[in-house]
Amino acid sequence: MNDEIYLVVIATEAGAREKFIAAMTHARCLLDNGEQVELRVGPALDPITIKQRKFLHGAVLKQISDQVRIPLFDSKGQLTGKTELWPVDQWKLVYNERFLFHWEMRRGEVVDKKTGVRRVAKKRTPHKVYVSSESLGPKKYAIWTDQIIDDAIVQYGVTFEFEPSEREGARYMAKPRHRSPH
Repeated sequence: MNDEIYLVVIATEAGAREKFIAAMTHARCLLDNGEQVELRVGPALDPITIKQRKFLHGAVLKQISDQVRIPLFDSKGQLTGKTELWPVDQWKLVYNERFLFHWEMRRGEVVDKKTGVRRVAKKRTPHKVYVSSESLGPKKYAIWTDQIIDDAIVQYGVTFEFEPSEREGARYMAKPRHRSPH
């Protein structure tokens, strides 16, 4: 399988023509190797800002990590009366699992009961697909951060203290639109 992806951001129509020709060349190579090609066209995402990452990891997840005590259970599933604090990385995994996924209908694999051979299922079923936080872009990353804050307040009673400049620096600010002269 060829994992080389041709990814470009195009800003002009002339650039689009040039890049589409290059993309077609790349697609032909993949097709010649018996691979399928995926084409996606949409608005380019701005990169997530350093301020957004710093706010999420340094302020939000750190305060959750410092305040929330997780109850411990014994091997029989009974509460032990003890608690532990989870590190920031563990909380990021919790919130990735909780908020960064969508459902897709796809054919999974089944095992034929008679032969024991794996095959593609006849019917499509829902599958949970996880999304990387790096693929969100700054707007969705800001929304995800707000979801984490809201959840921590409601579910765990976390009390957040942020510096105003720190909080504002992590919010999404849309770029002003340029109006065409015609």
